[in-house]
Order: sequence, then structure tokens, then C-alpha cells
Amino acid sequence: MKKITASLLALSLGVLLIAQDLPKATIKGSSRLFGDKDDLTSVIMIIPDGSTVEVVALDSVYTLVRYDGAEGYVKSNNLGAPIEVVNTVPVPAAQSVAASEPQQQAGAEEYTASADRYEILVTKYGTDIGNRLYQHKVWKGVSADMARDSWGKPKQINRMYVDQSVDEEWIYSKKYLYFRDGILIEWGPVK
Repeated sequence: MKKITASLLALSLGVLLIAQDLPKATIKGSSRLFGDKDDLTSVIMIIPDGSTVEVVALDSVYTLVRYDGAEGYVKSNNLGAPIEVVNTVPVPAAQSVAASEPQQQAGAEEYTASADRYEILVTKYGTDIGNRLYQHKVWKGVSADMARDSWGKPKQINRMYVDQSVDEEWIYSKKYLYFRDGILIEWGPVK
């Protein structure tokens, strides 16, 4: 009996330690928590605006999160910026602290975030494609996920169903991308 109690205690401690390592994000607007990202009728609960969730697995369309003991999917565009402490480059002690210190820290955080984005893209797509996406390049044949990783979230998406295919027009501030069944086929300036 003592062995079972001890093993249950160790297991619960392990779960608590794992749960503490998950990044957190804030919900923008009320959001539905789905049990299955492919079945939009599987709503578990509504997460209130401004609530903090734990991000289990990040995706461009649906993100797996934990909230209030429940685990499910929310639309990725309903998540705010991750709530994490970004490790900044320490300033050597020999440098004097000037009035521009907040600007230096902001620059270091931006550099760290930029390096993290590069590492993520190279890990996800390989060196050649990751480097091109990091430089915000797109070309015919890239997937919608690759385009989102390169250019970011569009301002507007127009979706059209043509025969057996789905066409999407992603509108950015000055340019558009046109996809057929999730593959980029055309782009150009917004008219």
C-alpha cells in the first residue's frame, strides 16, 4: 500500500513539474475549446476573454491548450502573444548604465526572438527552405502553413469553393496570396 501511495505521489509530482514547463498565452476575445480540431461541434467549453491557457502544441490553425483542467483546441488566431520570460543578452559590467538602457534591452529581446524564429523555421523545413521563409520569401507551390510562417497572419481571407477544390485569397496590407487547395498558385499587389 505504501509503495502504491509513493508511486502515485511521484507520478503527480512529475505531472506538476511537466505542467509548469508549458508556455502560457492569453485568449483574445471569448474562444471555444474544441475536443477535436476536425469536428467543430465538439465544444468542451467557452474560454473567457483575457484568460490564461497553457500551450501544449502550437499549430498555424488550431493550437492544443490546457485550461481549467480541460485539454482541447482553440483557433490559433485567438491566442495572444506567449507569456514567457525572454532571456536577454546580459550587459557586461564594464559598460555604464545609460538612459537608453530600455532601448538596449528591447533590441536584445528582438534579436533573441529573431534568432528563435530562424531556428524554428530551419528545424521545421530544413536549412534551404527555412532560410528563404525567414527572409519573408514565397514561391509557387508553397503550402499555406509555409506562407503563414513566412509572411505572418493575413488581414483577411476570402474563401471560395470551386467544384471539388477550395480557393483562398489572403489579403495583406499591400499584397495578396492566392491558394488552391492549400498550395500557393499566384500573388501580386492589392488592387
